[in-house]
Amino acid sequence: MAIALSDLKLYGCATMPDDDAATQIGGAVDKQKKIVFTDVAGSIQVVSSSSGDTAPSVTSYFRDSAGNIQSEAKTLQGQTPVAYTGTPERLLKAVKSGTCAGDVAVEAATAERAGTAQAGAANSITLDAGASAVDQFYRGMICRLTAGTAIYAIREIIDYNGTSKVATVNAVWAVNPDSSSGFRMAKGFFFEKTPTEVLQVRRPFYNAGANPPGGAVKKYYEKVFFFNEHVSLDLTTAVVVEASDPSGAIAFMVEAALDGSTTNGGGNNRQVAPAGTFDSANKAVSNSGSLTHAKGQAVWLELTLAAGAAAIKSVYGLQLQGNTV
Repeated sequence: MAIALSDLKLYGCATMPDDDAATQIGGAVDKQKKIVFTDVAGSIQVVSSSSGDTAPSVTSYFRDSAGNIQSEAKTLQGQTPVAYTGTPERLLKAVKSGTCAGDVAVEAATAERAGTAQAGAANSITLDAGASAVDQFYRGMICRLTAGTAIYAIREIIDYNGTSKVATVNAVWAVNPDSSSGFRMAKGFFFEKTPTEVLQVRRPFYNAGANPPGGAVKKYYEKVFFFNEHVSLDLTTAVVVEASDPSGAIAFMVEAALDGSTTNGGGNNRQVAPAGTFDSANKAVSNSGSLTHAKGQAVWLELTLAAGAAAIKSVYGLQLQGNTV
C-alpha cells in the first residue's frame, strides 16, 4: 500500500520560543507539537469528540484587534462546544493541559459550510452537492459531524476534490459517516490523537515583530520537521517546496541529515541564524532525496522584517512533494 497523505506530518522541535529570551533554538523533533499555516480569525470555540473530556483545558493565544497578544483558557465540556470570550484577529497557538479521551479542535464559531453528507468511506466524507467546486477549498479545515451516523467525530481535512466533493480526512473514522451524517466545516486548530497525541498546535514565528522605522532589520528563525509516519515505505525523490509566500518575507533551508537535532547554538536566541544558506528555492530531502519511513526532515525557516514593516496579514505555505509505490 502506498504512502498516504495522512502518513506525512508537520511537527515542531524541542525548543520553539515565544520570545527572544529562550536560547538554543531547534533541537530534535517533538511530535506533541503540531505546526500549521492556518489563518483563524473571529469568534472561536473548543470541543472534543468524547463526552468524557470534561477536565482538560485548552488555552488559546491570539492577537486582538489592537495587535496585543491575549490568552484564554477554557475547560472542555465533552462534545458540547465551549465559546471563548476574546475575539482573535489571528489565532497563534493553542495548548492542551493534558491528554484527552477524544480528538479536540479549537474551531471558528462560524462554519464555512454546514450540511448533510452524501456518503462516507474509511478516510473520507462526501460533502453535499452545493459544497465548493474549488479543489482544496476546505483543506486544513475542521470537519465535525453534528448529526446522524458517527455524530461527534472530529477530523482535519487534508485533501479536497471540488468535482466529486470528496474530502479526505487525517485518520480513518471509528465509524464511517453516511448520507445521514450532518457536518460542519470550519477553520481551526486540530489536536489529533494518533500516531502521537498532539498537545500544542502553533503557527511559526510567535510574537515576532519589526523594529520601529529607522531601526535595524530583524530576522527570526524557527525549526520544523516533515515526518514520514509510514511503518515501512519511503517517500522517494522528495522535495521541500515553498508553496506560497505572498509577503516574500520567508526563506528556508533543510538540514543535511534526517532526524537532525542541531540548534542555532547554546547561548543564541531566535534572532541568531543556524549554520547554512537560506533562500526560497526547492530543496531535495537529505538522504539522497528519500524521506525514510519513521524519520523526519528538519527545515529551518527565516523571517526577515524591515524596520517599520507593517503587520503581515498573509499565509505562508510549505509543502513536501515526492513519489510512493
